[in-house]
Amino acid sequence: PELGARAVKAMLEEEGFAVRVETSIAAFADPAIADLSLIVPIYTMSKLSKAEESNLVSAIAGGVGLGGYHGGMGDAFRESTDYQFMCGGQWVAHPGNIIDYQVDIVRRDDPIMSGIDDFPYRSEQYYMHVDPS
Repeated sequence: PELGARAVKAMLEEEGFAVRVETSIAAFADPAIADLSLIVPIYTMSKLSKAEESNLVSAIAGGVGLGGYHGGMGDAFRESTDYQFMCGGQWVAHPGNIIDYQVDIVRRDDPIMSGIDDFPYRSEQYYMHVDPS
């Protein structure tokens, strides 16, 4: 988590954000998080207290941005249903563990995919429960 936090902090500061890094999920219980612009959880497989979960979900519902990646968000708080609904998904498993697979670009006309062709990749895959809406 520390390396990820440093990388995210550097990217956000480069974009002009003032960044505060917390090392405990207890920060989610602080009502002041409702005044933030963005929260990026980087916390795999932990447990939120009811106060932490409720305050975090309320802050996001009130307009605070939520961004995250990989297990630091998708596999963060397995027992917190409200957190999972807020994120729109929950990590379940790595089917096959580390495998070789092909990434096929489906929307080649999307500007974000400009210059990217299909490619082989070796990594873990994520199986997630997601909210289709």
